[in-house]
Amino acid sequence: MTRRTLIVCLHDGFYGAGTGAGYANRAFLRAVIRHLAPDVQLVVAPVYLNPTSTEYDTAWAADIAHTLSSIGAHVAPLHNGSGGVTRFGGLAAFQHLAAKAGRILPEIAPPTGAPPAIVAFDVPFAGLALHLPAPYLPCLTYVPRSSALQHDPGNTDRIDYEHRGVAAAIAGGTRIGVISEHMRRHLNDSLAVPATAMVDLPDGLTVDERRPLPPADDLIPATARADFLLSLGRAEPYKGFDDLLDALALLRSDHPGGRLPHLVLAAVTDGDSTNDHQRHLARRIADLEPEVTLYTRFDTRLRTLLAHPGLRAVVVPSRQEPFGRIPLEAFAAGAAPIVTTTAGGLAEQVTDGVTGFTSEPNRPDALAAAIDRALATTPKQRDRMRQAGQNALNSRFNHDAAVGRFLGEVAPWAVR
Repeated sequence: MTRRTLIVCLHDGFYGAGTGAGYANRAFLRAVIRHLAPDVQLVVAPVYLNPTSTEYDTAWAADIAHTLSSIGAHVAPLHNGSGGVTRFGGLAAFQHLAAKAGRILPEIAPPTGAPPAIVAFDVPFAGLALHLPAPYLPCLTYVPRSSALQHDPGNTDRIDYEHRGVAAAIAGGTRIGVISEHMRRHLNDSLAVPATAMVDLPDGLTVDERRPLPPADDLIPATARADFLLSLGRAEPYKGFDDLLDALALLRSDHPGGRLPHLVLAAVTDGDSTNDHQRHLARRIADLEPEVTLYTRFDTRLRTLLAHPGLRAVVVPSRQEPFGRIPLEAFAAGAAPIVTTTAGGLAEQVTDGVTGFTSEPNRPDALAAAIDRALATTPKQRDRMRQAGQNALNSRFNHDAAVGRFLGEVAPWAVR
């Protein structure tokens, strides 16, 4: 009998992780391995990164390579025209990648054999259906973790490209993976994806992601280790870090003479140099003179601070968020309370007064009020929130179970 093949295409999470998508993609791979039937060949097709790239994480890449080699999985890197410099790039990189993948994937699973299952993650593969031969389109599941309309609304060329790619995919019988209820509404309302073309792949945490690492004390000033706030994410305006700084300024004015906890703000990118938004934040911090430690370079150790005993609250001030994994990672680490906006998928994770505190997005005054409530919580209230967060992880955000159900839908022959 011909051996069946499962192909997973991803742009982030193989050679490193510059975004939450990278962590989510690695989680998917690990969950797939736990579910994979022994007679199924797994092929992982990442966007190629040169080891000299600033986005290449040697330890991360080695860990993934070891995990895959232990089950005999194959790796088929795909080039996006950047020479391995960047995993994302812009529209030209997406187009180059889609064309390359459209040629290479049929070579991995020739049309004369048993049809494969192909799962392609996120916007760099939005145009894959424009290049993949028609017989392979029903074998494809495209899983967008965001869209140009959400994160690059002024880029009309990219918006048009994503629309054409998704339309071609649906017309050819491709399934569209749904990571959150917010994305379900967005896909239906803005990208015209019918419910019949959608398949659920809700984001969450895998069992190995629920084991917090020892916190890195050296990332916090010694004077702040007993009392600090933490906010982390990609250095982009939609993450709402401006709103967080405004909220802290409001709290200082409301409580003159009162000391606020130190803020560890990780507004990060992969590169060695800072971007415009990071320089803007640095100027604001200097002008406002709050107690802030600003990190601009991505460091996997930053997430360990979620388990630090001196953490007073985690703040996720996003203006736009298709899902956002920080609240779940905070639940897993036992951090409490968690303060988030209700932007996008965040509203599905944090329930006000139960698992944390919420505010409207783009409202520094509302965010300040939510932070104020968080700082006023008692130890008993924090314990209740920790337990509620753990319960939510177990009941609603178990990614191992979600991946098993997803594979049962798109490739039942691949499930152990």
